[in-house]
Amino acid sequence: DHLPASDKVPTPLKFLGYIPGEPGQMTYYKDIVRYLDAVDKASDRVTMFKIGVSDEGRDMFAVAIADEATIKQIDKYKQITAQLTDPRKLTDAQAKQLIATGKPIYFATGSIHSPETGSPEMLMELAYRLAVEETPFIQTIRTNSIVVLNPASEVEDRKSVV
Repeated sequence: DHLPASDKVPTPLKFLGYIPGEPGQMTYYKDIVRYLDAVDKASDRVTMFKIGVSDEGRDMFAVAIADEATIKQIDKYKQITAQLTDPRKLTDAQAKQLIATGKPIYFATGSIHSPETGSPEMLMELAYRLAVEETPFIQTIRTNSIVVLNPASEVEDRKSVV
């Protein structure tokens, strides 16, 4: 387990009992969600939220990761982004002001197709690294953007593949 250490946030290994991506191991969607929920509860840099319901009625989730100040104001940043979605409703000056006060949102989704088994595993580690790593590179990402991770698009098929 070569991840940065944290006294508060559990590593995937500590939480799951194995390293995601390890040969012979795949993680059920419900356990990925349990892990991301634990990261959310342990870190002020992470918030998990429901993004919809699958075809078979299962809740689907994503996590947003940024610095603590941004996560505290995540609704403000969502609103800024929503306002920018229709340029017909904004003057150039309004758009420039929103762009200056908003933050880019980077969205990564895993397992768009169920046989793509690696991305849901990797996204757990990425969430952990973005939440706890203190390198200048990761700090810059957290300060200047919001990273949203959806661990698996096909919830039902993920279960079947695992």
